[in-house]
Amino acid sequence: MNLSYYRCDWIHPENDEPVMIYYEVDDAGVVPRLIDVFADGRRQCMSVTDFSGQKYKTTSITSLVEGSFYDGVAGLLDGTFFEEGQDRISLTAIGADIFEMEWQSHRPSSSH
Repeated sequence: MNLSYYRCDWIHPENDEPVMIYYEVDDAGVVPRLIDVFADGRRQCMSVTDFSGQKYKTTSITSLVEGSFYDGVAGLLDGTFFEEGQDRISLTAIGADIFEMEWQSHRPSSSH
């Protein structure tokens, strides 16, 4: 399985939503791991394995985004900004090393 990595910058007026999101994405557009970065510096690292074994779930979670990641960001992959109202979003491809550095520094005791 080939994995790609992206950083989404999200400028918006809301305080409770992330301002940056790091994505790990496979060839099918499945997101097994992501990192939310908030304006106050907090980071939330999530993995599909965090949701496995939860008894109230009737289906297993295989991706942290609904549908294909690539379908959802079709107009953003070239690095252009998307603007709607006060929201401004851009997506940039990054190296695996950058994602892993963020992941390990904010979730050091976990594996994939």
